[in-house]
Amino acid sequence: MSGEIAVRYEEGGPGLVTFRLLGAFQMTAGGQPCWAGPGQEQRLLVKLLAARNVPVANEELMGAIWDEVPGPGATLDNLHHLVTAARKRLAAAGLEGVLINENGKYRLDIPVAHVDVHVFHALTVRARELARAGDRHAVALFEEALRLRCGEPLAGLRGLWIDGYRHTLAEELHAAELALYETAIRHDQSRERLPGLSTLLRNRPDDELVAWLYMHALYRAGQQTQALAVKRQFSEHLLEMNGVENSKALDDLYRRILNRDDDLLVPEAIAFPTNETGARARQLGRQGPRAAADGEREEPHEPREDSTGGPQAGPADGERRETPAGASSFTFNGPVDARGGVIGTQVNFGGRR
Repeated sequence: MSGEIAVRYEEGGPGLVTFRLLGAFQMTAGGQPCWAGPGQEQRLLVKLLAARNVPVANEELMGAIWDEVPGPGATLDNLHHLVTAARKRLAAAGLEGVLINENGKYRLDIPVAHVDVHVFHALTVRARELARAGDRHAVALFEEALRLRCGEPLAGLRGLWIDGYRHTLAEELHAAELALYETAIRHDQSRERLPGLSTLLRNRPDDELVAWLYMHALYRAGQQTQALAVKRQFSEHLLEMNGVENSKALDDLYRRILNRDDDLLVPEAIAFPTNETGARARQLGRQGPRAAADGEREEPHEPREDSTGGPQAGPADGERRETPAGASSFTFNGPVDARGGVIGTQVNFGGRR
């Protein structure tokens, strides 16, 4: 399967007007930033852009623009004034007639390729399709999608609806990060991904799935001792901050790394086990190969040292068994994996195993 996708973010072309939401909200014309108006106008535009050319009812628009609305009549008048001002501003940027009233609802007729968040979604959807098929081109597509991020989504823009949408976008970006790392590890890129996973765990020290992926990557990169240390440090952090420990999934992974379980090196091992109750995770999936059964305790063995003084890894990269990547799905209080799952409480992607 090809890793190509038809939609690309077309920022910077002559006469082109584009919108950025995966960072401070910005409208550009011909590659040059232009003012998108005061906060209320910007919230109006963001709400319409997020709707992706679907008409939005007046009440829904007003709820996104104002946290506390005055009288219904006054608010509707205020909305019409905002729409008039936004139309003039869009026309000045070269977008005449794109803010359309259809049967009492407003729609913003902007091509998908001119809005960064829609391109991000298209790229990640395609990347997940490739990941399900075991195609390594998925890695490049996830990376391309994440390059659209320019800091905090909608940075500096405030409002209750904006805050909720910003959280959703942030969780979608995190989901794409996790999917990138999971897919890269499946395709033997563990060593290259260690710096990124280390930074991600530093930024999200209570995210069990990040710790779980980082441990896998370290073990596959031949750093068994470091992988075990990640689990111990993660558990200590959770106990100190939350008074709870991680789920059985990390305990099982820890024991399997101690026992130098070769089945951890197959692509299917990168699938978070089912029915775990972790500090961050609620999972849908299955245990990896040769995982300990519920209630069964394996006696761990301390890692053996090789002739260089470092821990011995499993088989060399060239000896690892290549099998088609199975689909997986993680569901938890935050983002998910390369195959899809729940993003916060607002966005859902279907997944299969």
